[in-house]
Amino acid sequence: MEKTTVMLTTKEQTLLSSIQEGMDEPGCGWLHELADETRSTAGILGSLVKKGLVISTKFPPETAGYGPSYWVEVA
Repeated sequence: MEKTTVMLTTKEQTLLSSIQEGMDEPGCGWLHELADETRSTAGILGSLVKKGLVISTKFPPETAGYGPSYWVEVA
């Protein structure tokens, strides 16, 4: 079986490492607890999802006027 290596940018590796460390347990947590949520973070997360390294689940806001929350986990 051939092993595929995925190349990551420094920012992708930083976010992936944060998700791997996790929030309450390794490998998962709320994105806003693991990293600053910026447009850059959203793009980096999207790239990790596209590469098949992370699963991101969007949850609607519980309070009006706030954005959605994202549960992220290592794939």
